[in-house]
Amino acid sequence: MSVRIGRFRIDRVVESEEPLVAPEIFFPESTPDVFEAHADWFEPRYREPDSGKLIICVQSYVLRTGRHTILVDGCVGNDKDRDVFPQWNRQSYRYLEDLAAIGVKPEAVDIVMCTHLHTDHVGWNTRLVDGRWVPTFPNAWYLFGRREFEIW
Repeated sequence: MSVRIGRFRIDRVVESEEPLVAPEIFFPESTPDVFEAHADWFEPRYREPDSGKLIICVQSYVLRTGRHTILVDGCVGNDKDRDVFPQWNRQSYRYLEDLAAIGVKPEAVDIVMCTHLHTDHVGWNTRLVDGRWVPTFPNAWYLFGRREFEIW
């Protein structure tokens, strides 16, 4: 998906979209009957009927201003130990290929903006190259909130 606003271009880059968690993980105050009552519009797009899991989209946005290329949130990443969500453990997503398909090379990213520092927002901040973790976007400034940094 690509949108133009004046001279700005915004692209959505989807790393994964799959059934991931039970609804009560995201909505602990809810009950299963609420989801059943709304299954007619909720399934199959937002909840997988067989497992009952919510379908979660992990994605980035790339904003090109004419002066800067800004990546917002770096998804889960490849080759990382992600024990909390086995679906994300040691993945090999086509994320860098998908960035290339919209004309963005890692070296061209000027700013990586992390809205927050959860696993599914910082994964591509680094990548494994020849057994070493290196910045995926080597020329970028990485931006995130001070309080968020202090928490993590």
